[in-house]
Amino acid sequence: MTTLIIAEKPNVAKKIAYALAEGKPIRKSMNKVPYYELMRDGKKVIVAPAVGHLYTLAPKIKVYGYPIFDIEWVPVYSAEKGKSYVRDYVKTLAALAKQADEFIVACDYDTEGEVIGYTALKYACGVDPSKAKRMKFSALTRKDLIRAWYNLEPTINFGMADAGITRHVLDWYWGVNLSRALSSALRRASGKWVVLSTGRVQGPTLKFLVEREKEIANFKPTPYWVIRMVLEKDGKKYTANYEKERILDENEAKRIVGEARKGPAFVEKIEVNQQQRKPPHPFDLGTLQREAYSAFGYSPKKTLEIAQRLYERSLCSYPRTSSQKLPKNLNFRNILQNLAKMPEYKPHAHELLGKGVLKPVEGKKDDPAHPAIYPTGEIPKPGDLSKDEQNIYDLIVRRFLSAFADPALREIMKVFIRSNNHRFILSGARTLREGWLKIYGRYVKFDEVLLPTFKEGESVNVLQIKREKKKTKPPARYSPASVIKKMEDLGIGTKATRAQILETLYSRGYIEGKRKIRVTPLGMKVVDALERSVPSIVSVELTRSFEEKMEEIMQRKIEKEKVIENAREQLTRILKEFKERELEIGKALLEKLIDNNTKPRSKASKARELSLEEQEEIKAGAESRLKKREPLVVGKCPKCGGDLIVRYNRRTGKRFVGCSNWPNCNVTYPLLQRGEIIPTGKVCPECGNAPIVKIKEGNREYEVCLNMECNRKRRAR
Repeated sequence: MTTLIIAEKPNVAKKIAYALAEGKPIRKSMNKVPYYELMRDGKKVIVAPAVGHLYTLAPKIKVYGYPIFDIEWVPVYSAEKGKSYVRDYVKTLAALAKQADEFIVACDYDTEGEVIGYTALKYACGVDPSKAKRMKFSALTRKDLIRAWYNLEPTINFGMADAGITRHVLDWYWGVNLSRALSSALRRASGKWVVLSTGRVQGPTLKFLVEREKEIANFKPTPYWVIRMVLEKDGKKYTANYEKERILDENEAKRIVGEARKGPAFVEKIEVNQQQRKPPHPFDLGTLQREAYSAFGYSPKKTLEIAQRLYERSLCSYPRTSSQKLPKNLNFRNILQNLAKMPEYKPHAHELLGKGVLKPVEGKKDDPAHPAIYPTGEIPKPGDLSKDEQNIYDLIVRRFLSAFADPALREIMKVFIRSNNHRFILSGARTLREGWLKIYGRYVKFDEVLLPTFKEGESVNVLQIKREKKKTKPPARYSPASVIKKMEDLGIGTKATRAQILETLYSRGYIEGKRKIRVTPLGMKVVDALERSVPSIVSVELTRSFEEKMEEIMQRKIEKEKVIENAREQLTRILKEFKERELEIGKALLEKLIDNNTKPRSKASKARELSLEEQEEIKAGAESRLKKREPLVVGKCPKCGGDLIVRYNRRTGKRFVGCSNWPNCNVTYPLLQRGEIIPTGKVCPECGNAPIVKIKEGNREYEVCLNMECNRKRRAR
């Protein structure tokens, strides 16, 4: 009896193999793809990886123009440039499947993982997906993986698989057809082929960003006045605010100041309230992304990538979750005992372990697939984490610890001062009991404003009463984190896709600004033209309705075929309207597109646009405008399996190694700036994932590992 376990990525396959093996698994390789053989419970088990999606959607026949709905699943390497390495994974799974009697899907337990497993079984292995079993886990620790092995689901989750397949189909229908429609409109208006794009979620997201841009542009500031009292007590100055926050009439503000200055000023009353502040709930992905942006300025995409790496190293649970609840069967005490072995968490963990009952604070949101994000208790080795990884790990650990801590106790004090029948309020606040703030306080800011002792009826030494003219401000621009929150609130996109949609808007040149997002003239014109001519394309309501339908598919309340057919009918009507106004839309876009193309673009924007343009030209049979020399490949990417190639910084000219799948994969390694680089085809035995290259300087040759943290690297130097 031979069992084939299909993992989502190579490093996850390794984790599963080492967790399940009775002894040590045997590492083998086929087509340069690593896989593992082991024995478990008298069975021969093969653990082999995919490398993310092995299959994607593409037209059954080449069709130019739009609409196009006749699509099928094809290997990624046949549809996407730069994905030739996927062929090796498909061939390896196909060969290993012939040896197997039993199949188990062990991809990430979400809609994308289920689609990866489903398509790998059906198309690579030639196996009916209903015949496969399912390993379900939320962390890659040995204990979690063994538990999953002994609690196999009888089949894959067809609700999630169908919902994921539907999402892929709808996204393809919308993305490809609408992008072709936009490009066709521009070609009719200009006679030139220029690639633009929109999508089912991308369009509505850009729309609400445009709406904010218009709010800011149309905002007319209104003057108002604030009145303040500066007073002195025990040799220190304090500022009290007038009871009305804003005075809209200047004459009224002058009158109030004039009357209040006459005094006398005295303490009318004092209010002191104590408030308990409960600990924050455990992280779901959206909250983690917002907190990481606030604490470190990390983009949502970067935060997800880092959290995913921590998950794959068994340091935290699966990050793509919308739950704010921890598992009931999680051994909290054991995790705290392990965290106590790290000096920075030791005092907090010991204090919590002294409690009789460990009951975490939890939020309202739940996720049937995965719990809230938590540290597994696995301890990273010293120097194993980069600074960014350490930051996210610390954020997750402290959030987890604080969920078990006592509430903080805050004291809020208000001193009401009356001066000639006008009231001013002096406010103060202080923390009486830190509680969870001792653990998580570095990521939370509470004002500490200490006030001296006042008594009711005592006179107040007023130094000044003044008015200040101010103006109302326009609504704030969205930050990357607040865009993710807005998408959550609107119910568009998913926890796993929202960050990538935002990055797509950047790469298309529709938005700019990393902290305060601005919509470019091109982005404004795209939305204006579509909203005026075919508003359904950027409809939040339509997109949300499909999201709700996919949730119903997941719950097996509706069949995917009905949702796909309904989407096809709606999109057919939309595209018919578009075609009738194609020239009008093209002319509306043309001016801003020309303006936008004359401006300098970011490197990411150029790279992404050229990639799309090249793909479209190949499809259309046109001569490619991009003729680049073959890059030097030094090895395989440990993260996604792509080629690691030598690149050059456009600003400095310095060379480095980067993944060929950039910007979808951000793996990079520094290089020495002198000497010839010679690939060796070897992977470093010490750090286990980085390639080894040979550096030739004159008559001197030596090998180095690309990983700067590796001991081999330091010895070579």
